[in-house]
Amino acid sequence: MDNTVVFYTTNMGSIPVRRTIIFLLFLLFSSVSIAKKPVAPPAPMARAVLLFDRKTNTVKEELNIHEVMPIASVSKLMTVYVVLESHADLDEVITVTAQKMYSSRVLGPGVKVTRRELINMALIASDNYAAKLLAISHPAGYEMFIAEMNSTAQQLKMLNTMYIEPSGLLPNTSTAWDQHLLNRALTKYTVFSEAAMSKSAETDTHTKKGPWKRFVIYNTSAFAGQYDIKVGKTGFTNPAGWCISMTIKHKDREFDLIVLGSPSKKVRNTLVAEKLKDYMNSITASSVVFQIEEIETYSSPL
Repeated sequence: MDNTVVFYTTNMGSIPVRRTIIFLLFLLFSSVSIAKKPVAPPAPMARAVLLFDRKTNTVKEELNIHEVMPIASVSKLMTVYVVLESHADLDEVITVTAQKMYSSRVLGPGVKVTRRELINMALIASDNYAAKLLAISHPAGYEMFIAEMNSTAQQLKMLNTMYIEPSGLLPNTSTAWDQHLLNRALTKYTVFSEAAMSKSAETDTHTKKGPWKRFVIYNTSAFAGQYDIKVGKTGFTNPAGWCISMTIKHKDREFDLIVLGSPSKKVRNTLVAEKLKDYMNSITASSVVFQIEEIETYSSPL
């Protein structure tokens, strides 16, 4: 008995056995810690995506299309639509007034510009100052203009949309589905397609001293001129992320494509280009994935 006990104790306490036990315990605790460690899911390319086929009247792809979220400068589509629906004189000359929070490289206090030029600046250069002036110069006044933005949204069945100012600088909210409904209404006005297809445009302003000063304004959309775009507007604020609302037509196909809340402009543009490639194969969209670089919002005098 004594020899048996000594033999058993000696073998269990031997260095090779102890090493084996320690190694097995290490593997056990390592596997437990690995199993408990959370694995982060891949970052989404957008908070909301809608691809709507107008020809078949069907949703081709959707992600959170009824979720309410900020829409940034995509708000300017409704701003311009309300101006056009009001039948205000587009050639009326408007004097620029100073506005808190708003700045522009073209517009300054005392400068005179037509309502038509303000529309171009709001759509092409995404000029926040221009959008605010369109609302201020509304025949019924600023507050009534904002009210008309919201009443128009209700008329278009955009039931989850709320506008509090005309540029998107403050958090106007909507859904991808509601923006699709708005795009359907916008296509009756050619100004939206003309702006969406323009990489740049010239605008004239009248300075305090009298002579006209001409500026070049550049489109904030990397897709301007790339496709047959009937409606197109990009937007960005920190709360909204990178957004875009488009209506694209090619041959006998027409789509609404809305992307809201992308984490970066590169991710947003890549996502849009991929959708164009998937559903409009005859377009050489593959090159856009690698070559898109959004034109920065700026204006420079000629």
